[in-house]
Amino acid sequence: MNINSNKIENNRSFTNLFLKFKIKDGLIDIDDTKLEWKDNSIIKLSDTLIYVKNGKLFLDGRSQVNITNIKNIYKFLLTPKNFRKEIKTIDFSFTYVFSEKAIMLSDIMINGKYNQKINKSLNNIYLRDNDIQNKIFFKNMFNDIIEIYFG
Repeated sequence: MNINSNKIENNRSFTNLFLKFKIKDGLIDIDDTKLEWKDNSIIKLSDTLIYVKNGKLFLDGRSQVNITNIKNIYKFLLTPKNFRKEIKTIDFSFTYVFSEKAIMLSDIMINGKYNQKINKSLNNIYLRDNDIQNKIFFKNMFNDIIEIYFG
């Protein structure tokens, strides 16, 4: 099944959702799903599965973020100017546990390069119920990654 939407209700940041999903053998596959973030990047999911394990709902997969406007992202995240380098892609594997609102990232690559320090520092990320807290958390996390990568 394919679902295309140019607007996501109650969310001004994400647009142009192209959700593709298949259900097979009790597993939900959302490979090739794409989502745009404020005309600044396109997020594409691959190797994904949504499944239940030990009574918990999981989403496992890979993501590639293609950056289309890094200047706007740096402005939004208030990234210090000395760390504002060119970034074209960010690739990573992830596991999201819905009930815990927790995401684990691994195999993070920026512009096709793997950085051990970045991967070590991002073992477990916990999202919060509050959108403002998530924005602040995301800004801090991204700027820490940029500082490690380019610093």
